[in-house]
Amino acid sequence: MQKKNAQTHLKQGSSLFLAAMAALLLGAATVTGGTYEKPPVLKAADQLPAKLLQGAHYRVAPRVPTDGFLAWFTIRSDFGIFRAAGPLMAAIRINEIQALAQLDQLSKSDVFVAGLKHSAREFSREVKQMAAHPKETLEGVPEGIGRFFQRTYRGAKTGLQKLGDMQSKEPQAAAVIPGPGSKLPGGPASRAAKGEKPQVASATVRMAGKTTADAFGYDDQRRKLAKKLRIDPYTTNAVLEKKLDAIAWAAFAGGLGFTAVKSLAPGSTFISMTTQATDWVWDTPPGDLKVKNERTLLALGADQDSVDRFLRHPWYTLTLQSRLVRALKRMPKTARRKTVLPLALSVRSYDQARFVVESLEMLAAYNKTRAPLTALWVAGTVMGRTESGIVVPAPADAVSWNGKLDHFAHRPDFKTARKRLLWVRGAVTPRAKKELTALGWTVKEDVGPRIKG
Repeated sequence: MQKKNAQTHLKQGSSLFLAAMAALLLGAATVTGGTYEKPPVLKAADQLPAKLLQGAHYRVAPRVPTDGFLAWFTIRSDFGIFRAAGPLMAAIRINEIQALAQLDQLSKSDVFVAGLKHSAREFSREVKQMAAHPKETLEGVPEGIGRFFQRTYRGAKTGLQKLGDMQSKEPQAAAVIPGPGSKLPGGPASRAAKGEKPQVASATVRMAGKTTADAFGYDDQRRKLAKKLRIDPYTTNAVLEKKLDAIAWAAFAGGLGFTAVKSLAPGSTFISMTTQATDWVWDTPPGDLKVKNERTLLALGADQDSVDRFLRHPWYTLTLQSRLVRALKRMPKTARRKTVLPLALSVRSYDQARFVVESLEMLAAYNKTRAPLTALWVAGTVMGRTESGIVVPAPADAVSWNGKLDHFAHRPDFKTARKRLLWVRGAVTPRAKKELTALGWTVKEDVGPRIKG
């Protein structure tokens, strides 16, 4: 009996010891930041204006999961299911769904059907020519003189390079350079948006910048349609891209002229167009935009090869490219702007490309409205240096305390900065704010553009 009691006491003592050790280890892990909080699930009603939550052709899922940085909206529509990273992207997709509804209605009209029969033959001929003889097609583009020659050359050069990328089995291999950009929020693992890849046939034609069809006005017609609907002509929404192509070709090759444009109701504007598609995207030929972007980047000291890679990068639409260049131009006295390019080239998804672009736009806004940025600093992400410290832009929606943030906040090279500011587009959880504040960070929330209610 005594032996049995001793064994019982021994087991109890061992259990208490193990429990104490577990508590000690858990406490130590918490002190060093080894335990993290579960990313919150948000309510769509708290993130979007009430009028955007549902419409005649869509409905936004009420629950919005987050991944530590970005909020992922699910939008079920008559045209498929779309996922969007953040309220701004959700508003863009909702506007695109409304545009799809208008284009779908137009595509069923008698005048469109008649035009489509003719345009289908023209479209097929153009694409077959480009696919079978890409080099001959591009070299056959009229060079013209002066500005027209410059934009044609840039469009043809970039188009030929990118066409080669698209025709290879691994289209990203020729343009994407491994680097820290692949670790930014919105990576391929978390990016579940379907169809976020250009339609190869139509993209092949437009990537040339100035194909025979484009030279005669197809691209101009397409951009006019996009402007009327207030959508990005270079959208990554594959469903919308395909429908926009069909209507534009019917209007261009089918002889509809401006009939298609006039019959559409103006699109809605839910977000500030300052950082999204604006008149310079709708009214400027793609070749001209590429020339301007190239000249600006070269003037900043970027090398020609990096510029060429950027202009044909698979995850930067022409709109995103132009937004990035414009953000850099808004910081004329900020040094080391060219150092952004290697980071930009290494992203692995459209949402990571957006993260880089929106980070630069936030820094440009800070430079203009808060304090001058003396230089850009690229280390894992892009940051700004000021006379008193550093500014880290975070185009994130719901920042929670996670491993990536913990590692970033503890970086030893930040300790030399007297002031460390984290500028967040959305919100930061109380736990994350507490941890960051304890490490000497100042957190400023809700600094991004607002969606119009």
